[in-house]
Amino acid sequence: MVDLDIADLLLFAVVNTVNIMTFSVFISRVKLPRISHKLAIATTGMAIPTIAVAALNAKAGSGWLSLVMPLIFIAWAVFALTVDIIRKQEFRQPRNPKILVPFLLLFYLGLGGMGVLTWRIGLTFWAITAVTFVLQFGAMAYAFRHGKG
Repeated sequence: MVDLDIADLLLFAVVNTVNIMTFSVFISRVKLPRISHKLAIATTGMAIPTIAVAALNAKAGSGWLSLVMPLIFIAWAVFALTVDIIRKQEFRQPRNPKILVPFLLLFYLGLGGMGVLTWRIGLTFWAITAVTFVLQFGAMAYAFRHGKG
């Protein structure tokens, strides 16, 4: 039997690391644009431990949400890797809804869904996740205000 606590703690680590990395991506787009692409690549790389989260949850029979939310985030990472990193397609400025909409939906549905799953670990873990999400969202608003969304 897989220890569910390992999957939960890895989930918590992944979600909060992605939130902090995304915060850094948004801030760097305004303050240090030369490193924002590297931070975006690193954020996409968080799909690797997310695969482990999905596998551990599947093996433990944790329920469909515990499997689907990480898989949605992994789908975002594959999409982001293809569009944003390999093909380097611009879709933010000017906005290309055919790319931007699925990009944002996959990212926020997957990451937000995994964030909600931290509730089962405990209120403190969920509260930390909520704080890092708010920071990430605030950095996004900051970048948008500077035309770097």
